[in-house]
Amino acid sequence: MLTYNHYISGTHPQNLVIFLHGYNGNPADHQYAVDWLKQYLQQSILIVPEAPEICDKNPQKKQWFGMLKYDAANRRSQPETTVAEIMDIYNAAAQEIASRAQMLNEFISNMQKQFDIDNAHTYLIGFSQGAMLTIWAALTRAQKIAGGFVLSGLIAAEKTLTDRIVSRPPLYLFHGQDDMKVQYKTLDFSVQWLQQRQIPLKVQTYSGLPHRINEDEIKTIADLIN
Repeated sequence: MLTYNHYISGTHPQNLVIFLHGYNGNPADHQYAVDWLKQYLQQSILIVPEAPEICDKNPQKKQWFGMLKYDAANRRSQPETTVAEIMDIYNAAAQEIASRAQMLNEFISNMQKQFDIDNAHTYLIGFSQGAMLTIWAALTRAQKIAGGFVLSGLIAAEKTLTDRIVSRPPLYLFHGQDDMKVQYKTLDFSVQWLQQRQIPLKVQTYSGLPHRINEDEIKTIADLIN
């Protein structure tokens, strides 16, 4: 069972919102975004789990899945690395990603049972590695959730995911045009991949935004959930 923080807005919460932090991070790193969600969400239970593994590059932080053994030189964040090469790096991590998506879906089901909220009122929000896991969990979950919000992410392990899609909830992709960690140039690939598989999709980009969440993204997400 994942450890988590939870916050309740309103007196009769109807929505379950799960926020996933990124690689080499923890919930505290995104407290600013969580505070925005607490401010803007209405009638919702906000769950912020912590990834289960010690980060392979920083023992003070956490990860949903390891990356150092697949990309020790951090090629995925270098400008000269092609989109195809970036995708190959994440394809190598497919087994770990699939395992974590299964774990997350079990966690979602436990939270739904605990708070008596169904899939039709369940939303995932993920940043960076958490965004990649959001896509995986949403598309491989047997029961269709209400939506997934993908902040600065990409389609990770797409070759494996292709054969495991069982749900097609709407996805909302947000990405900063100055992002060099999960490079902005990967966005077109992700959009085309999702469109080819008939996943309902909306995209919002931001000029001048690096690998970070901004308040407009969170307010947009909260408005859609509300």
